[in-house]
Amino acid sequence: MASPTIMWLDEVNRTVEFEPVGTHPRYRRLGLARAMLLHGMRLARAAGAAHATVACLGAPGHPRARGLYHGVGFRELSRDAPLTRTRTAG
Repeated sequence: MASPTIMWLDEVNRTVEFEPVGTHPRYRRLGLARAMLLHGMRLARAAGAAHATVACLGAPGHPRARGLYHGVGFRELSRDAPLTRTRTAG
């Protein structure tokens, strides 16, 4: 697959989430992920979505991913805070 993208529609909250969005390294910089996002947003709007989110794990270290999402209109809402739990003895 050149650019797999999954979108999840939450009809109750009228929101679509894109996760994951990716492009095979051999096919990057051709506009495929952008086309997938724009097409997905059109489909979601037709299905009643009023909001869209993208799960962008690792984006601070991936400026091209941030550029892609900003380029199609996404803006930062929050940053994930990874949570860990240390195994306790016992």
